[in-house]
Amino acid sequence: MVKQFFKERLGTIILLVIVAIFVTVGFFSIKKAKNNAITYSEDYTAPEATANLLDEGEYKLVAQTSKLELYYNDVKGAIQVKNLENGHLWKGVADKEVYDIDDLNAQWAAYLQSPITISYNDLKKRDSGVTKLYAGRDCGFLETEYIPNGVAVTYGFLRPGIYVTLEYTLEDDNLVVRVPWEKVREDFKYAITTVEVMPYLGACDNNRDGYLFYPDGSGAITTYAKVGERPSNVKGASYYVYTNKSVSFNTLFTDAYDRYTASLPVYGIKDGDNALFAFGTKGAENSGIIVYPSGYVVDLNHACFEVYLRNVFNVNMYNVSGSNGVATGGNVQRVDKNLIKEDKEIRYSFLCGDKADYGGMAASYRDYLLDNGLIKNAVTADTYPLSLRLLMGTQKDGLIFKEYVEMTRFSDVIKINESLKEKGVENIENILVYWQKNSEDYEYWGPDRHLGGKSGLKDVSEYAEKNSGINVFLENDFLVASDATKRFNEDDDVAYDGVNIEIAQETFEGKTRYLVNPLAAFNRNKAFVKKIKNYDGLGIGYWDIGRYAYADYNELHPYTKSETVRQFTELLNESMTNGKKIASAGSNEYVFKYTDFLYMMKEGNFGLSITDYEVPFVQMVVSGLIPYSTEGAGNLSYNLDIQKLKWIEYGASPYFYLTYESALNLRDTDMAELFSSTYADWEDTLVDTYKEFKDNLSCVYGKQMTDHTIFSEDVRKVGYENGVVVYVNYGEKDASADGYTIPARGYIVTGGAK
Repeated sequence: MVKQFFKERLGTIILLVIVAIFVTVGFFSIKKAKNNAITYSEDYTAPEATANLLDEGEYKLVAQTSKLELYYNDVKGAIQVKNLENGHLWKGVADKEVYDIDDLNAQWAAYLQSPITISYNDLKKRDSGVTKLYAGRDCGFLETEYIPNGVAVTYGFLRPGIYVTLEYTLEDDNLVVRVPWEKVREDFKYAITTVEVMPYLGACDNNRDGYLFYPDGSGAITTYAKVGERPSNVKGASYYVYTNKSVSFNTLFTDAYDRYTASLPVYGIKDGDNALFAFGTKGAENSGIIVYPSGYVVDLNHACFEVYLRNVFNVNMYNVSGSNGVATGGNVQRVDKNLIKEDKEIRYSFLCGDKADYGGMAASYRDYLLDNGLIKNAVTADTYPLSLRLLMGTQKDGLIFKEYVEMTRFSDVIKINESLKEKGVENIENILVYWQKNSEDYEYWGPDRHLGGKSGLKDVSEYAEKNSGINVFLENDFLVASDATKRFNEDDDVAYDGVNIEIAQETFEGKTRYLVNPLAAFNRNKAFVKKIKNYDGLGIGYWDIGRYAYADYNELHPYTKSETVRQFTELLNESMTNGKKIASAGSNEYVFKYTDFLYMMKEGNFGLSITDYEVPFVQMVVSGLIPYSTEGAGNLSYNLDIQKLKWIEYGASPYFYLTYESALNLRDTDMAELFSSTYADWEDTLVDTYKEFKDNLSCVYGKQMTDHTIFSEDVRKVGYENGVVVYVNYGEKDASADGYTIPARGYIVTGGAK
């Protein structure tokens, strides 16, 4: 009878169980959000305003170096910097000499004259969104403290009861701006989230000769002269340092995710023969870059850093029931309970003359990285290496079980390298992809038996160890795991969002894949390093460590974004100190100190409507120090000649994504995109390309790229520290530049000692 009862009501029981699950998840989500709330007192009355930042005041000298003078206006709370090399004055706010402020409404007039803006959340109405205030209009309290080499300014926003201090100093011929987290004060129910730092510093109108530089992909510029070619409803762009603002498996590892991610915390403004270059040096992980081209309300081109004082996350309210029993829907923003306990620091270099361009900016940033031991000099060869990614194996559906498809065995890796070596290819960077058993389950170890197992991998290691010009890296994915991954705890080792929801995604195969907690990623890598300790000839290829850095609210092992970056650098250091060479598929700045080879670097940008040109800024920073290849594989390009020119313009190694077995074997697999990957079909091209780069371009390998000039849509000029200049012509007709004729779809190499 009991069985009959359950049988008749099975559907109802299942429904009740599902409802109970949703209610439980909703309860704990709301509980987590409430626990994350900030306590505050209702007993607050905003004091009377004592400051008006729109008054004129006077700028007075407060600090000086051999190249710069810092001026401060204690009425406006604003600074100006004079470059003593040529007398150019950089204004921290846009006054009437910069723009006709009288034609603007009160809000925008105040915005242009604001040293900072702030954004905050109302903790009593936490679903109401973010409020933005402008110091020029909304700051009613201003306090100045003169400190060594500068001034500390406290801006008080009295209505929400928020006070923020910024320190402006001159150090090493840079302007340094710090936001000390311990000097942030909140007196009422409002929690500050972000600060825009000098949003109109160096703002230029369209009559100036110059551009905005920003970290879109490899680098991008918006020129003032092309304002008429942009859409009438032009919008700005925001870039979040090291990872996107919203971490979700729906967009992770896609162009949609990478589009607004900056691998370097940098931006620049060119104004005729002058330029400023801004770069984050402390707390950069918790910052972003905002770019506003002319036409976005005002006809000024400007950019700035936005620093995040709190973690901000979204709560999916679908199927979440509140205390009144009414279900809600959509996404709402929540803020973290605590401030991020780190100071933010931004440095500004001021360039002039022939250094006032993105080449000078790249040199400035490179010098900073070198001076502070943040980038490795890993160049050991005397010519560009050949870069190969070798797909080892994959799977396809069989009649009953999955069928393994062998594409490149370990013995084939040796055959490929030995054959190329016999034909004169001396330097090869090999990245082995999907070499481990159960790679579809994100296992990090176990050379697949179909490929030759441990003995086959040992042979590859010994071969690489005996041939100094050949490097082999085992690519791994330490930031993703699935419910089928061995020794992976689905509760403890998973990254969580701000309301205790796992960052995960269901796959088409019915499995769940997870973003991994940074500590779990570190431990997985440590175990992997131990496994390959006796494979002396093998290095490690990191597919994801240099691409994504995220905050994790895992209650057992919580991480701020900065703590994640520190954990990742410890991970890389663990590998390096154990004698392993490192290749990174991402170019986030924190990997530069540890990496021997960068691969899959972005060549170009994501093509925003405001962008006029793509530039190889990241490559200019690392050129001559870390060998690298870009994302464009020669065998998959629509035109190999064009792809070759792109490698040359970007100073990159030739790169091919290949298999030893026929590409036809990849039909009906997830790797069918490798439609032309058979090594035998490409061997002669590999050899010819390597020899061409060796014969024509060895003179610039290991040298810093110091200059990049865009003559037209088709013609580029690339200069190096040793005086060699390379001209590239993508066009279908011969072109002229600097008195030289560059052949169609070709290049010429001039200058230098040769």
